[in-house]
Amino acid sequence: MPISTSPSTLLYQLGKGIISIGDWVGAVAPTEYTDVGNCPSLSVEVTEEVLDHYSSRSGTKKKDKSITLESGYKLSFDLDEISILNLKMYLKGTLLGQNVIRANTDLNKEYAIKFISDNPTGPDERWEFWKVKLSPNGAFSLIGDDWSKVSFNGEGLADEAGHATSPYFNVTFVTTTSSTTTTTTTTA
Repeated sequence: MPISTSPSTLLYQLGKGIISIGDWVGAVAPTEYTDVGNCPSLSVEVTEEVLDHYSSRSGTKKKDKSITLESGYKLSFDLDEISILNLKMYLKGTLLGQNVIRANTDLNKEYAIKFISDNPTGPDERWEFWKVKLSPNGAFSLIGDDWSKVSFNGEGLADEAGHATSPYFNVTFVTTTSSTTTTTTTTA
């Protein structure tokens, strides 16, 4: 069972792992995921919009209530393996045959994303993002002096039909059994 209580130096984490992506087909969630290769950076940000209320009963307004109007999350990640699949996602395209991408022809595509960490230190987790709308994050350099990469932003969408009690994503602590993607689930 992973250590889940602070303080413990065993909880210091250096993040590494494998990202896999599956295609939503209309309203049907993916059942298969594809390893998209080396992902040198991946981050998640939980978002919320709040409405604050202030008391006007004295000379200085005082915040006395704050409620959440909207919650969600955003992802950002880079892929440095410029495969046909990765470039197709970045260009929001469709394939003609096996090697021609028609750019900007699949603008409303949605994906599910799994990330299984394999950290050299710290706890490992499985992150499952049920439904994500991906967008390019910046320019793709066709000429340069650095490794090429495709960068993505992802906007989390709720999947209430498939995951009513956790519509955005789950994080499961796992025990890694090797340096591959084989994991066993444990309860934290």
